[in-house]
Amino acid sequence: MSLVVRVNDFSDILLAQVANSRFGDADYLAVMCHEIATPLASIIGLSHILTNVDCSPQKKAECAEMLRDSSNMLMALMKNMLDGAKMEAGMLEIEEINFDLAQVIQEAVHMIATKAAEKKLALHVHIADGLPTQLLGDPLRIRQILLNLLSNAVKFTATGNVTLYVNGIIDGDGNDQLCITVVDTGIGISEGALEKIFSKYKQASASISREHGGTGLGLSISQDLARLMHGDIAVKSWPGMGSHFIVTLPLQKAVVLLAAA
Repeated sequence: MSLVVRVNDFSDILLAQVANSRFGDADYLAVMCHEIATPLASIIGLSHILTNVDCSPQKKAECAEMLRDSSNMLMALMKNMLDGAKMEAGMLEIEEINFDLAQVIQEAVHMIATKAAEKKLALHVHIADGLPTQLLGDPLRIRQILLNLLSNAVKFTATGNVTLYVNGIIDGDGNDQLCITVVDTGIGISEGALEKIFSKYKQASASISREHGGTGLGLSISQDLARLMHGDIAVKSWPGMGSHFIVTLPLQKAVVLLAAA
């Protein structure tokens, strides 16, 4: 039921935005249809395999896991599109609740692990010793940022590895900050292209868009979300060598609620 509600919410907002020149652009709509069709075709194909009576239990288990991952990726794409529309309408809200950072990281990494394995990429996670993991903030939005950055890293890396570093730092004003860095050994980004990678609906170049796909929304949404949470995203990149995406967010420890006497 929740999936149907989310899809309907997404469809209503997207249709309402079609009149907007950006959403009404034929090229943009073609890209969005392609991006949605890719995981949807995987879901349909895997569903047919699962209904095959001759399929072995092991094969069904593998297909079920791939089906879940494809569904999660489709939902993540739709969530980016929905959030893009909400941001333009000034409707997006950020939560502040207690959450487990380690669990958020595990969920994001798990969602991208299958794709990394398909490309034979090593996927590493390093969480600094002593970093508090019981925090106050918006876990869904932090996971969304993580998933966007990890997805991009895997997409644009043909060989090598993708590494997620999570640690705490102190900014210039003496405030505690959560620092999340996604490092890849991918194609990298030219200095000229770095200026536009956080622009909505833009890729670093037309050739990259044709070869790797993508909506050009993930990085823009991630930066907007980080700034709504009083943080930011920076990037360092070397063409042919890889990229580092660095997210900084205020580090707020979870609030301990005392039971009523």
